[in-house]
Amino acid sequence: DFTIFTAAGGTIAAGGDRFRHTNELDNESQLIKIKADYQLGDHLLTAGFEQEEYTVRNLFLPFSKGNYNFGSLDDLENRVPLFVLYGNSNTGVAGDAEANFSLAVNSFYIQDEWTPNGDLTLKLGVRFDGYDNSDNVVANPAFETRNGFSNTTNLDGKDLVLPRFGFNWTPTDRLTIRGGAGLFGGGAPLIILSNSYSGNGVTRTFASFLAPFFDPASGIPAAIDRAVQRLPDPTAAFDEFQPFIGFNPDVDVDAMAPDFEILSTWKYSIGAEYVFGDDWVVAADVVLSEVNDGYNIYEGRRTQVGTAPDGRPIYDTPAGGDYIVTNTSQGSGTVFTASLSKAWDTDFGYFNFDVGYTNQNVDELRSYNRFVGFETYAFDAQTDLNNGQVDPSKYEVEHRITANLIWSKELFGDNTTTVGLAYAGRSGRHYSYVFGSGGVPTFGGTFLADFGSEGDNPGPMLMYVPTGANDPLITGDAGFLADLDEFISGEGCLNGARGGIIGRNSCETDWVNILSVRLQQEIKFGETAVDLFLDIENFGNLINSDWGRVDSYTAPSNVAPAIVGIDAGNPNQYVLTPSASYDPAVGASSVVPQPAIARIASAYRLQLGVRFRF
Repeated sequence: DFTIFTAAGGTIAAGGDRFRHTNELDNESQLIKIKADYQLGDHLLTAGFEQEEYTVRNLFLPFSKGNYNFGSLDDLENRVPLFVLYGNSNTGVAGDAEANFSLAVNSFYIQDEWTPNGDLTLKLGVRFDGYDNSDNVVANPAFETRNGFSNTTNLDGKDLVLPRFGFNWTPTDRLTIRGGAGLFGGGAPLIILSNSYSGNGVTRTFASFLAPFFDPASGIPAAIDRAVQRLPDPTAAFDEFQPFIGFNPDVDVDAMAPDFEILSTWKYSIGAEYVFGDDWVVAADVVLSEVNDGYNIYEGRRTQVGTAPDGRPIYDTPAGGDYIVTNTSQGSGTVFTASLSKAWDTDFGYFNFDVGYTNQNVDELRSYNRFVGFETYAFDAQTDLNNGQVDPSKYEVEHRITANLIWSKELFGDNTTTVGLAYAGRSGRHYSYVFGSGGVPTFGGTFLADFGSEGDNPGPMLMYVPTGANDPLITGDAGFLADLDEFISGEGCLNGARGGIIGRNSCETDWVNILSVRLQQEIKFGETAVDLFLDIENFGNLINSDWGRVDSYTAPSNVAPAIVGIDAGNPNQYVLTPSASYDPAVGASSVVPQPAIARIASAYRLQLGVRFRF
C-alpha cells in the first residue's frame, strides 16, 4: 500500500490496507453446560458447570506486502520513496509466525434463591472460573534480560472467584425495590492473549524501517529501487526486503506481566419501581462500579531523560518497545436511569407512552480500544504514557433521553391501525485535544506508538492550552498563534483549560437527535391476518438533510490543533506549528478538521414490510 504526504501537510492513502496484507483468523469455540435445580422448602438451589473452550489460529503479518511512503504525488509517479515499512515472518514462511493456542475457561457455580415470603426474594451465589492455557509462548531471551522476567506468561492456572448477591422486595402492591452486589469479570481475553503469542519478537518482524539514505553497502537502497520499479507487483516487497529482516533483539515485544490477573469489576445496584395515580409507572436505578483488576499497559524500555516546558517527562527513544499488559485498580462509574410510563384506553384509541433518561459518569485509565499492543498503549492520550491518568471513559455517554408514543385504533372493522413515534437523543462522543507529533519524537518514546503513525493517531500527548498568543511557554508564527488563540476561545472545553494540560476526553461532539416513525395497518381475512408496515428511521433526516446527523472524530478520537516541537535555543518553550487542516486564508475555523459524519447512522432509512399471521 502507499502513503503520500502532500505539501500542505495532508496524507493520501492508496492501495491495500497494510493490516490486511496477511491477516487470517480461525476461531473455533465449544460450549458445555450442566445445570441442576433443587427445591428445598423456600430455597431453590442451583448448581452447575460450564466450559468454554477456544481454539485459535491467528496469522497477522502487517506490512508483508510493503508500505511505500512518498513525499508527493510526483515522487509516487517517479517512484522515489521516502522510506518503506516491511514486516513478515522472520523465516519467510508465514506459518512459522502463526499464533496457535487453546484456552478453556472452566466455571463452577452455586446459588441459593430464598423466598421467605411472597414479597421478598434473596439470591446468594458464587462462581469460580479457572483457566487452562497450556500452549507455550515462544521465549524471547532479550526481553527477559531487559525486564527481569520472561515474556512467556499466559493465562494457564489463572482463576477468579465471583461472589454475587441480589434481592427483590415488594413491600406493597405498588412498590418494588431491587438491588444487588457482586464481582463481575472473567470471559476470554483472546486479543490480549493472541498478542503475546504473535508479538513474541522472535517469530515475526512487525515493521522494519528501510530507507534510500541507508548505507549503500547494506544493499537496502538498491533493494528499494528494484522494488518500486516492480510496483504494483505485490510480491516485490517479499522478494527484495525479506533478506533484511530476522530475529532482532531490539524489535517490539507484546507480553503479559507475570502477576497479571483476569479483568474484573465490583458492581453495586439499587432500584425501585412505583405505580402511582392512574397507573403511572415510575422507575429509577443506580449502578455503581469500582475496578478490581482492570486493563493497563506500559512500555518497559524507556528512560526519562528530561522535562518538557509544562512539566511532563521526556523519554529517550529506544529502538523498540516492550509493551507489557498489567492491571490497575483505578476506574469507577455511576450510571443512573429513570423512566416514566403510562397507557390509556380512550374513545380516540389506545395510547402507550414512555420516557427515559440515563446519566453516565464513568472514569477509566485505559479504554483498550485497539487490537495491537502499541496502539492500546498510545491511543489513550496522556501526559505520560507509562503513568496514565484517570479521565472520563471514551465510551461514556453523559446524557441519553428516549421517548416513545404509540397510538392504535380500529379505524375500519376490527382491523387495528398503529402509529408509533420513537425519539432517541444523546450527548456527543468524547474526544481529546492533543499535540500533533509530526513524525518527530519531541517527547521521546517508541516508533509507531509515540510518533510515526500520524495517519492513525496525530499524537498521544495531551495538549498544553496556552493562556494566550503571548504565553511564555509557546512560540511560533504570530498569525497562526493568533488564529489558534481565537479557536481556543471558541471551544469551551479548551478555553476552560488555559494555562494547563487539558484532560483526556474532555470535549464532546454535538448532541444527536433521532426521530423514527412506524405506520402499521392490520388487515384480517377470517382466521388470517396481514400486517403492512412502513418504518422510517431517522425521519428528521428525510425532512431536512441537516437533521439527524451523527458526527464524531475517527478513533482514537485525538485531535491536534498544532504540531509541537521544543525550541532548541530555549528548552522551556514549545514551538507550535499548524496541522494539515490549517489555512491562513480561512483562519481559526480551519485550525482542526471538522468531525466526520457517520454516513449510515446519519441517513434516513425506509423499510416496507408484510407479516402474515395464521
